[in-house]
Amino acid sequence: MVVSKNKQPKIRVLFSYISSRKLPILISIFYFVIVLVLLLNRFWQYEVFYYDHGYAERAAYQVSHLQNPTWDRDGRVSIFTDHVYPSLLLLFAPFYWIWDSYLTPVVILAVLWAAIPLIAYEIGFALKINKFMLYSLMFAFLFFIGTQNAIIFFLKDISVSIPFFLLLLLAILKRKIKLYYLLLLLNLGFKETITVTIISLGIGLILFYDRSFRKHAVATIIISVVYGLFISRIFVPFVIFKSYGHLQSYGFNPDFIPNPLYYLYNLFNTPQKRETIIASLSAFGFLPLFTPFGFLLMLQDFAQRFVLIQANSPLRQGLNLHYNISLAAIMFFGSALTVSKFQTKKFYKKLIYIQAVLIIIGVIIMHRFIYHGPFGLLYNKDFFKITSNMKFMDDFVNKIPKNGKIMTQNNLAVRFTHNDLYILSSKTYVEQIQPDVIAMDFRPGQNINNYWPMTTEKMVALARDLKENPNYESQYSEEFRYIFIKK
Repeated sequence: MVVSKNKQPKIRVLFSYISSRKLPILISIFYFVIVLVLLLNRFWQYEVFYYDHGYAERAAYQVSHLQNPTWDRDGRVSIFTDHVYPSLLLLFAPFYWIWDSYLTPVVILAVLWAAIPLIAYEIGFALKINKFMLYSLMFAFLFFIGTQNAIIFFLKDISVSIPFFLLLLLAILKRKIKLYYLLLLLNLGFKETITVTIISLGIGLILFYDRSFRKHAVATIIISVVYGLFISRIFVPFVIFKSYGHLQSYGFNPDFIPNPLYYLYNLFNTPQKRETIIASLSAFGFLPLFTPFGFLLMLQDFAQRFVLIQANSPLRQGLNLHYNISLAAIMFFGSALTVSKFQTKKFYKKLIYIQAVLIIIGVIIMHRFIYHGPFGLLYNKDFFKITSNMKFMDDFVNKIPKNGKIMTQNNLAVRFTHNDLYILSSKTYVEQIQPDVIAMDFRPGQNINNYWPMTTEKMVALARDLKENPNYESQYSEEFRYIFIKK
């Protein structure tokens, strides 16, 4: 094949880049493999749920078919009554044109996760930090318990945004201004609460970064504030009104109280909050504390979760949820900034390798012995046995008719998001929707998320009522698994 002269330089540049990035690329490939294997097996084991993966996946699928994205939450309403993430929808939708499968987003997710180590390396390279410490911080980022737990939540807006948030930071370091503004808009479109992070980024750029970037920092703050106000004060209330027929305040508006002690108290007032702060800082050798820019970004992340939004909710405080992935990215960036400043100091030149080793050891201890991270499943042979033993569930799902209104529970629903799906949430909802198909599985010993918001008792009572309902007949019946068809 003859390569034109104008293409040769680009090809040479590409090969030169690959040659100079062999180890980061190998790390990315390795990470892609372990993430994909973990997610595929969790999917095949029915350990993925409509709340939250399924409804986002369904919305992206609907956008790919030029349909209005909706979800089922006490009725079929706009997906934007919950969160606003057009960037996620537009990113994933085109891939259904290539491969129309429930596994499509799983593979794309693995690709996005695999991009993180390569982008993280470029950030460290741009800051010219010690290579051994850079790889240590990358290890901390990739195997931090918060990162691992975010991965098994599958398709989450905040998780999908992380590669693009890192690219935004890289664009700042490399002064790629046009790319910066494109990535700025893209990041805002992943979730409305990201506006707080981006505003904090703008403030940090004004206070702690190069003066020549200040006009872009001011523009960043203005764009973020305008977007945030539009989404929270106009767009979401309008969508809620159109969906439910009444006005309702947006549930994720920050709580602003004119009392500084309130914020300080709520930042540390529960053992779970204190554990999250200490464990997160420990994973990165407490390095983010020593750079004002990184500290500001870290503080706003804790403030969002612990103080500003639902301060008393334990659902946002722990290390077991996906919220920690944005913190991991911020911790990595803050640590890299600290190292770039400290590594020129005589005292730190002697300590840098010791600290890098301690960071790696600390992350391994937290993963293996304290929090037992999800990656541990990959070296547990019983994990793969569970997958091979799930044929009985595949056979059950294959018996469920795909026509008409289908109502089923949280973990089974992800196999029907491309159909006319409704979530099995109550007897009243069954009576309201009058589905053509009802499928339920309430075998003992299951993850309670499998049929949330239902309970075992409610499932048993509903199955008993449906058996006696003259409008339905049983197509499949076991002691704990049923498929009912509308007559």
